[in-house]
Amino acid sequence: MSAERITSLQNPRVKELVKLRDQRHRQARELTIIEEPRVIRRARLAGYPFHEVWHCPELLAATDPGLLDFLREGPDFEAIEVAPRVLQRIAYKDRPEGVLVVAPQRRRALTDLSLSARPLLLVLAGVEKPGNLGAVLRVADGAGADAVIVCDMGTDLFNPNVLRASTGAFFTVPVVEEDTPQLLAWLREHRIATVATTPAAERDYTQADLTGPVALVLGAEDAGLSEAWLEAADGRVRVPMRGECDSLNVAVTAALVAYEAVRQRTAAG
Repeated sequence: MSAERITSLQNPRVKELVKLRDQRHRQARELTIIEEPRVIRRARLAGYPFHEVWHCPELLAATDPGLLDFLREGPDFEAIEVAPRVLQRIAYKDRPEGVLVVAPQRRRALTDLSLSARPLLLVLAGVEKPGNLGAVLRVADGAGADAVIVCDMGTDLFNPNVLRASTGAFFTVPVVEEDTPQLLAWLREHRIATVATTPAAERDYTQADLTGPVALVLGAEDAGLSEAWLEAADGRVRVPMRGECDSLNVAVTAALVAYEAVRQRTAAG
């Protein structure tokens, strides 16, 4: 634990931490930033390791005064107390809530996944916005999906905004990055059907059989799914649109289709 409170913005450790705002530095050091007490608690409960906990007592007292005591019940980390202006400087979000965690980037591979008898997977192809990725992770957690697999990534999986938008689901749902060809081969090997969501489909998502092993594939809102995914898919579904817009936000679509799978599986017993 640090013996002194850091108050200077010129402190070398503060300067190094500020660099983690940049994706290149996060990747080079294989680190990420976790913010918001609720997300930090869920990360800790999920057993995610922490390197450092930067905290400001004045700010934390107004959000989650018992957080540090809770964190200290688990594996050790370095606790660093800072002045409010220092936390505001190092925080990724505009209004820090008194605490920031520096943690390693723990990556999973397809071989690390432990699938259920009838796995439900969410596949995101080319999704760019961190908030959308985080929101889909939240959907996956709520629907009890086995995993979220991302390919053709347009954003950094360990962007702090992904972790925050997931409200901690990033730490409860297995997340894997993989190239499209390797992922398609793995899905075929494990006999998992692929259902592509596209406005050009002829069937509504409620008409597809989602009771078996299935991967629900969603693309970026602007470009949609690539031809590789559309051609390889075992089925295509759409969300019916009654207005002028041709599609929904990717996280909303993920929620509709994932919970339709839950509904069908519940009805089937």
